[in-house]
Formats: sequence, structure tokens, C-alpha cells
Amino acid sequence: MPFFFPAGSRYLSATPRSMPSLLPFPRSYQPAAGPVATLPVTRYGIRSLTPFPFVAHKEPHFPALRIDTDAGLPRWGIGGLLPASDFTDGLVRPHEATLLPRLQRQRELVLADRGALGKPVLLTLPSLAPLRDSLPLPAGTPIVYDTPDFRYRLYPGYGSTSPLRLDGLGPLVIADGHHRAYTHAALAAEGVPDFAYLPVVLIGGEDLSIHAFMRSIRTTQQPATLLARLRDVFHVQSIPAPRPVRQAGTWLYSYRGRHYHLTRRDATVTDTDPAWLNDTVLPSLFGITDVRTDARISFLIPPPIVEGVYQLPEGLHEQVLLLGKPITKQRFFAEVEAGRLLPPKSTYFRPRLPSGLLVWIPG
Repeated sequence: MPFFFPAGSRYLSATPRSMPSLLPFPRSYQPAAGPVATLPVTRYGIRSLTPFPFVAHKEPHFPALRIDTDAGLPRWGIGGLLPASDFTDGLVRPHEATLLPRLQRQRELVLADRGALGKPVLLTLPSLAPLRDSLPLPAGTPIVYDTPDFRYRLYPGYGSTSPLRLDGLGPLVIADGHHRAYTHAALAAEGVPDFAYLPVVLIGGEDLSIHAFMRSIRTTQQPATLLARLRDVFHVQSIPAPRPVRQAGTWLYSYRGRHYHLTRRDATVTDTDPAWLNDTVLPSLFGITDVRTDARISFLIPPPIVEGVYQLPEGLHEQVLLLGKPITKQRFFAEVEAGRLLPPKSTYFRPRLPSGLLVWIPG
């Protein structure tokens, strides 16, 4: 099975061929317009859902997504299709390597569902404003879906049979959905029917925030032994509670109920924090040389912060927890344009697209 990330490499071609054009959905499927309390579970199959819970939008169109929070201006996204080949020839850029077991699971799921996806791939670019401002405000009754943090409004959007040109907006980068994108791209390259196009939603970098995944590491090392080894590469500061770090080069470290801030001793490092951690700390202190396949390390959604303290998950007392400072947007796009891949699970973008809101069924 071909993969389109270079195995064992953190580098890609730094210059994409050109910018792609966004194609309209010939049809799409979504819940009925109006408020929706719950979305259908699409992870384990879409075509087999009975009764089928989606309404077909049968005219060519670009769906428009509005995302509201309690504060600030609304955030906007535009949906459409891209050829799967755009993900293999440099038109759409990855930003991190993939977890290999997840690629295999994704392949099994989408083959069983003949290319149907319950969630588009989320793409970002430095700013969507030039394209968004050139389009009218979307009309029609939206689907409205609320989560604790966001209100999603999906509009029918813009009826059109013509592509939307994205020239001058790049680079175009996968924010969420690497496994979906590259599984489809691999199957399309193999000539499997129903995988020629991928559903995507574009949201500009100005409307997304980047967070850091928390690393959970299983180890049998005693706390005092491990802490002594950490002091070889870090300045170690004990703290009374798991508080967020304030600068790059520093990590929150929690193990067996004790909490510390670890600050990298080497001030000359120019690599990103996740890459340095993967290349230096994980192999030497934990014996983890490939986070894509090593079962001792897991990646957890960053926990909530209440009154300046992380609310760490239950049941992880015996595991090492590491949580660093998120990469900045400026550094993120700089890494992409330089052709460098971040390690797997280096970023967690918000807001994310909820599954079951906008569904793609080929054929």
C-alpha cells in the first residue's frame, strides 16, 4: 500500500506546483435545516445507516460554514471538493507525519463504505479573507448544531458549477484529516473506484487556534530516577499544580501526582519543540524512536484549564504526562513553506469539524 509521506523523513519539496481550484459539490448530504440536537454517528459506516438520516442537496454548490463563540467575530469556512491527486503532487501540503496503524484502520473503513466520509478534511491557509470577501453572504436556512464551545451553522452556500480559484492564498495545508486525506489519495492512485475526489472545508488561519496534544508515556522508571535523568537536559522547577507553560522550550511534566516545569537547557536549538522532543528526549529517556508505531506513547486532547490549572484526566497517575507550548501560526506556516514535517500529533486545531454535519457519498 503506497503512502505519500516519505517514510522516516521530515522533509518534503518546499515548492508546490501551483494552487488548486476548489470544485463544487455536485451533491452533498446533511441533516435537515434548522436546529439539530445530535449528529448521526458516521465513524463506522455511512451507507449502511438506516433509516438514512441525511437530506440530499442535489444542486452543485459550495457549502458555507459559520462558527460562533461567546466572544469575537464569527469564523467562516467554505466547503467543496478537491481531486485526490492534489494531495500527492504538492498542491495540498501536509504539516505532520501520520500514525501508521491509523492509516490501516482508515483504509479498512473507507473501503467498506466505498469512499463515503462523514467529515470533510479541514484545510487551512494564511487567510481566507480575500476569497470570503469576494463572495456574498450565504443565504437560506442553515443547519444549527451546538457544542459546549461553538455554534455551527451550515448554509447551502453558493450555487455554482464553476471552480473557485485559490491563487495567491497559499500555502494550502491540512489542519485536520491527514489519515483521511492520504488514505483516499493512496486508493485513488491505485485506481480504486469512488476515491477520485475528497470533500474539504477551508478555514483561514485567522479563524483557527493551534493547541498542543498532551503526550502520555507508559514507563516503569521510578520518579526519582527519571527526574535525575531529566535534569541532564532540562532545568527542573517543581510546581504545586499542573499549570500551563508560558514559553517555547518548556514543558509541563506530571508523574505520580508530582508536577514540574521543564525548561530546555540548550538555548541554541532552532528546531520546533515537538521535533526536538522526538529526536532528543523520547529516544534517550524512554527508548521511543518512532512515535508513529510505539504503543508506549499516546496523544491526548489538551485537557481543560480551570482557574489556571489543567484538569488532568483520571486514571493516568502511573504514566508520564508531557504538555508543551503550542507552535505559533507564524512558525507553523514557515515550517510548511520550508517543506518540513512536524512529528505526528504536534498540533490540535480548534474549532474542528463535527462528524455528521456535512457528508460526502460518491457515486
